[in-house]
Amino acid sequence: MHYYRSHLFTYPIIPVLTLIFSFTALAHDVHEAPPLPRATITPTRIDMEPGEKQWFKVIQEMTRLNSSVHLEDVEWSVNNIPGGNKDIGTIDNKGKYTAPAKTPSPREVIICAKAKNVENPYLWATVQFKGEGAPYKMIMNWGESIENAKHFKDPHCIALDPDGNIIIADYDGSKVHRWTPDGEFIGYLGTSGEGPGQVTKPRVVTTGPDNLLYVSDQKSDKPRIQVFDNDGNFVRIFAAKGTGPGHILRAHGLAFDPEGNLYVVDVDNMRINSYTREGAFLNSWGRDGRLRGEFNAPHGLVMDKNGDAFVSGYYGTCQKFNRRGEYLFQFAEGNPPDGAVYIHSASGDKYGNVYLMVRGMKGYGGAIQEKDHIPSILKFNNNGDHVASITLEVSGHKENWATIDDEGNIYAIFKSSEGYGVQVYAPR
Repeated sequence: MHYYRSHLFTYPIIPVLTLIFSFTALAHDVHEAPPLPRATITPTRIDMEPGEKQWFKVIQEMTRLNSSVHLEDVEWSVNNIPGGNKDIGTIDNKGKYTAPAKTPSPREVIICAKAKNVENPYLWATVQFKGEGAPYKMIMNWGESIENAKHFKDPHCIALDPDGNIIIADYDGSKVHRWTPDGEFIGYLGTSGEGPGQVTKPRVVTTGPDNLLYVSDQKSDKPRIQVFDNDGNFVRIFAAKGTGPGHILRAHGLAFDPEGNLYVVDVDNMRINSYTREGAFLNSWGRDGRLRGEFNAPHGLVMDKNGDAFVSGYYGTCQKFNRRGEYLFQFAEGNPPDGAVYIHSASGDKYGNVYLMVRGMKGYGGAIQEKDHIPSILKFNNNGDHVASITLEVSGHKENWATIDDEGNIYAIFKSSEGYGVQVYAPR
């Protein structure tokens, strides 16, 4: 046996090499398993007439050295109803959809598929039926004029609390309001100020899966995320201001993944941070740039049931990433006056649809023109297909925000030259 000699010690070469190989093998064994393949549904969007039939299928996408595969063991439903029903149409276990005998109400129907052994098991396709009028109708409208504003100063974000009440982050007012759905003022969440349980220039508010309320504000040197219970009691604060790991400069979108972890869009650091609900930093991803997969002032964030993330940029386009931050595709291309240029925020619903809030004021720069109206909200399905445009019934507005309830109703805030308020739209 050969020995290595030094002035300190002597040891055999072979056992040392064996030890090195053993540690290398051990390190290899603890590596994470390769990710599951992804799946797609086809068609992703289709117009149909009552009584028509359409086949849908789920395809497991090709992987390295493997072709794509048609998946047959799929759970099919319509609007989350297994097999559907006579009012919205039925679908069999092979994916054949039969439209209802008359146009359903609402006239947008969602084909839902659940696949096995893929990274994104939940898939959705849009079926649209023709009908009279715009795809959404306003069912509620309330607010305050600029001259007589008692509560609003600069409403920036809207959300729903666990009881269905409306919560609004007022940026310049340094307050978080709470209102009933029909516009009755309830009170404030916390108070204005720099201490725990107080807010300074709040930008975002949302309800977590734990029924706690998460608020991001702009305190001068404090952490960016505060948590309150539904009664307004302060719970905790986390995410220090800064540029280091887990730090945030300007949060402009909050969303939760299926495991209940919080993801935060940081506009100025050009990245996405993730945390446990208790505030422990998990990781971050994203990089500054204008190419695909890069961030140019990211503002909006939506996470679907698969844990996929949609990130909208203020200067246009919305990009889809998987839960590891890997780029998938993008949509809502900047194409003025026919496509979005300024996207202020993004929201999602239970079917994986994405709602992008865009400027809706003529001459304000970048407003989209569609025939005789200027859209305020652009709705896309989970596959990036445009499915609807909603125009707020107000004489032009600046940046806005919206949230969507489980019935598909859209609650939107607006800031116009005349006043501030909330409009609620229901699908037709």
